[in-house]
Amino acid sequence: MDTGIIKLIAFLMFLSGIFFLIYNILPRSLPGTGMKDEDEFVIGDESRFILMFKPFYQVLLPAIRKLPLAGYKARMKKYIITAGMDEQVDSNDMIGFQISVMLLFIFMGMVLFDGLFVLFFSALIGLGYPYLWLYGKKKDRQEKIRLSMPDVVDILSLSVEAGLAFNVAVQKVCEIYRKDNDPFVVELYLMDQNIKFGRSRNEALKIMAERVDLMELDSFTSTLIQAEKMGSSISTVLRYQAERMRSERFMKAERIGAQASQKLLVPMMLFIFPVIFIVIFGPYLIQLLMK
Repeated sequence: MDTGIIKLIAFLMFLSGIFFLIYNILPRSLPGTGMKDEDEFVIGDESRFILMFKPFYQVLLPAIRKLPLAGYKARMKKYIITAGMDEQVDSNDMIGFQISVMLLFIFMGMVLFDGLFVLFFSALIGLGYPYLWLYGKKKDRQEKIRLSMPDVVDILSLSVEAGLAFNVAVQKVCEIYRKDNDPFVVELYLMDQNIKFGRSRNEALKIMAERVDLMELDSFTSTLIQAEKMGSSISTVLRYQAERMRSERFMKAERIGAQASQKLLVPMMLFIFPVIFIVIFGPYLIQLLMK
């Protein structure tokens, strides 16, 4: 085996051991929530994946904070908030994570290949992968919230109809779904915390909508705010919202199912139909060739 590959394998095994140690040392509970241990929300593995690299980029943090990248840092901050990782990491951590991965990819490129082009390409991959990873986590969390909203809003509606105030109903839902690590429930919990810290309900709802950046949640919060301003029944609004969300989810599933048949057409024409023709007409073709 080539000496460079052996060195690379040894280096990766060394890094894996360090990352495994750091990963298991990192806390798993959400800091700063003020909740008891048995009531704490759990940190997702996403934040801990970034924090594993912190020992490597921590030295660079003072220089990273001074970088004139205000627009990029604001975008990273928005993605981090929407991905639900703002309690553990910030935009500077994300840039440090990108630099660490870039250096790791450059090192692997130097060991396995030669040439400046390979190093440049490795650096691009190292910078781009964390960005795409964070964007994917953001979209995944938004999709989880979209799928979770009908059921959670249904429970909220039933709780309000049973006589609970809206804030108390939110607390009851957070208690019920506490162990499910549901991102929508986490956002409801943060909204309830904002209300306890002195913000109005409308302001807390707007903050939640801005954090998640999801059209369905924007519509939900806008409807609740308008209902409170008009003096409408919150329970009726919640029940209507739950029915509408469930109907939209069903329609989306039907639309995806209809698109699936169209997407299967090309593979069928390329791979399945030729095999069928061979099976059907193959024997006749063999008989004609043997005559």
